[in-house]
Amino acid sequence: MPETALLVHFWLPLALFPLGVALMLARDPPRKWVGRVLLIGCLLAPLLNDWDFITTGEAQALHLGLVVLGPTLMCAVGCLLALFGGPTPFAPLPEGVRQGGFLLLAGGIAWFGWLLFVDRPDISDTANPFWLHLIVSLLTLLVVIGGFAAAFTIMMGDRRWREALAMGSIAITSFILLIFLLAQGTEQDDPVFWRSASWGALGDLLGLLVGGGGALLTWIGERNMPVPEPVAPLSESEQALAREILAEHAGASGGEQE
Repeated sequence: MPETALLVHFWLPLALFPLGVALMLARDPPRKWVGRVLLIGCLLAPLLNDWDFITTGEAQALHLGLVVLGPTLMCAVGCLLALFGGPTPFAPLPEGVRQGGFLLLAGGIAWFGWLLFVDRPDISDTANPFWLHLIVSLLTLLVVIGGFAAAFTIMMGDRRWREALAMGSIAITSFILLIFLLAQGTEQDDPVFWRSASWGALGDLLGLLVGGGGALLTWIGERNMPVPEPVAPLSESEQALAREILAEHAGASGGEQE
């Protein structure tokens, strides 16, 4: 496939997609419309090209993204409904949708399990090479994030053992599944291929450990900081300057409203 086609139908839409999302979130209606048009163009550009799935890494990445889109959306919507369908002060949803959220989350996880153990993503009977790397990286992320989340929940909250147990269970389950794949593999893939793919997750693991360590050091530093001293009251000149600024801006806003 020519490099120009890859640039137009894959890399350019991939680079412009975040810009379209940002414009969609803007308050200005013209920017919203530009963002919508840009997002639609980014979604249509890969579909308008005749992909050779077997020979290009871009096409294989696109294929894998489309395969995991369904279970990912189910898990995301399920988490949203489960979190905001309960007693939360942040834009709560109706109480009845929480059970539906748990069902969607369980369905998304079961879908991922089906893809992992029964129906591995492949193209024309050729295994998608990015599938193993995706699963290994995902499990590694869940192990590290779940472990750090459990630790921070215990350190920064009171009587948060239930939440810490949930986060720890996610980390332990992901770790057991990762070890099983590295040791036993699946019916479609030998454990040698899983162990080979695990080397690609070392970069993710290193980044998570460095970031988590930095966050932990920040929390320890803030906790050990002394109580700030009282701020001295404003002097007469500072009070006069503050009154001038307030009067100027208050007068300008009043004139605009008129």
